[in-house]
Amino acid sequence: MKANRIIMILILVMSVFLLNTAPVSAKATPTILPPNSRVQGHTYAEWSAITWQTMLTIPASENPGLGVPISDCFVKRIGNVGLFPILFAPYGPFKCNMPTGMMLFMNIASAECSTLEQPPYYGGNKEELRACALNYVYTNLKVTIDGSAIKNLSKYLVLSPLYQFTVPADNFFGVSGGTVGKSVAYGTYFMLAPLDPGQHTVSIHADLPYLSFSFDQIYNITVTNERWH
Repeated sequence: MKANRIIMILILVMSVFLLNTAPVSAKATPTILPPNSRVQGHTYAEWSAITWQTMLTIPASENPGLGVPISDCFVKRIGNVGLFPILFAPYGPFKCNMPTGMMLFMNIASAECSTLEQPPYYGGNKEELRACALNYVYTNLKVTIDGSAIKNLSKYLVLSPLYQFTVPADNFFGVSGGTVGKSVAYGTYFMLAPLDPGQHTVSIHADLPYLSFSFDQIYNITVTNERWH
């Protein structure tokens, strides 16, 4: 009887141990492509220029960067890449939908300087624009995707090449429609591999000492079962 009792105790202890050490199923963190990768022939820096160029040509009355609601998680599709909208200021939780199978080029924290803006966002030529953009260094940057903190964020920091954009009649620069500007952007971006169907959350915190500014932004992304095509 004593031996049987000892065996039963051992079985109970082992059962508790296995329950406490069994692997817990968790959602995998979405894959971020390496910063030296090329997608459709474009580098991270070039994708940043394409994104800003797109955002600066959207009419102010329709521009999600100014808080205009949109349902899609992208302002433009290029091949299988969706350009995530750049918010010019935090606007509370941002909710959007996207199909499965689409990659997402996502602005995390960035700024641009152009030939059409007033100081401190003005530059008159390529060198001045680069120097202006490099002033916007975000510190204390923290990013989580689906609850997992992303490390080594500095490696995703890129300076865009010089790019041109043409403003619409309804623009926020206060200039005539059709005016051509030049710009350079600097900041942190992620190229996300296609996300699994379901809910995803991206949370960002950043400080911008140059303007004595801090922000927190949450993106709630719903990936539908609709296939990108």
